[in-house]
Amino acid sequence: MSAEQFSHDQAVKNLIKDYPEEALEFLAHDVVVSHGQPIDIEFLDTAVAKDDVAQPGPGQSMDLAIRYHLADGMAAILVLVEHWSDAGKLDLLRTAGYFLELCRRFPGEEILPIALVDDDRPKELADTVEHWTLGTRHFLFHTRIVQVPALDLEQFRHTANRVALSFTPNMAGNFDRVDQVMRVAFAFRDCGDMAGFRKFFAFWVVEGRLGLDEQREVKLRLKETDMPEIMEWFKQEGIEQGRAEGARASKLEDARKLSEHGVSWEIITSATGVKPEDLSCDIS
Repeated sequence: MSAEQFSHDQAVKNLIKDYPEEALEFLAHDVVVSHGQPIDIEFLDTAVAKDDVAQPGPGQSMDLAIRYHLADGMAAILVLVEHWSDAGKLDLLRTAGYFLELCRRFPGEEILPIALVDDDRPKELADTVEHWTLGTRHFLFHTRIVQVPALDLEQFRHTANRVALSFTPNMAGNFDRVDQVMRVAFAFRDCGDMAGFRKFFAFWVVEGRLGLDEQREVKLRLKETDMPEIMEWFKQEGIEQGRAEGARASKLEDARKLSEHGVSWEIITSATGVKPEDLSCDIS
């Protein structure tokens, strides 16, 4: 999958949306232990209304807000999940704003804010923000931080939880990242989830921070397995890649011809999506 097609942040959201029960087990195991498995799940509107109506443009949007109704009859718990692929950009005040929005919309319901961080290495992260004036604390917000690269792989190596499995290539421990991506792939195959395999394969590679040589090794080892469905998937991937490359070549040629006929680049880019630097790079 190309960089244009793959969005790391969207892949995290899709993973949680596709396996919401397993997401709760991974991110808030204590909730499941205390109240049992969810019996009903509702994904809430993530749009946040603007307080200042004069502010132009759309309002903000939280990543995921999920209402879980639990087995012990607990009315509901709202889980606010904010994903951060860059720990340095973790913004608790932003999350606090989303938390207050949910408090406003769902008064009286319990809300658990979670910051899911899958940077490339563990960081020292603060889970609380507070503000004081003249010795009085006027604001205190605390969130739960689930920092993937700080988690011990041994705790999750044999899990059947597909959300946890998908993050294991980025966990802590002395292990081969290629081997772990392979283990995740086989775990999805063994539970019959080939749709999940195809959808999240690129995500596992990104989570493991695999270099180009390691990516080639993963694909080679997968092709060597006795798995006809994977062979067919690789074949289809090659077809789609060829189609995409053919379409791009056609657009580049169209742009080149239009440029030769004196058409402005503003019009060319509007019509083909090709920019002047794309054409020069292709020539070089």
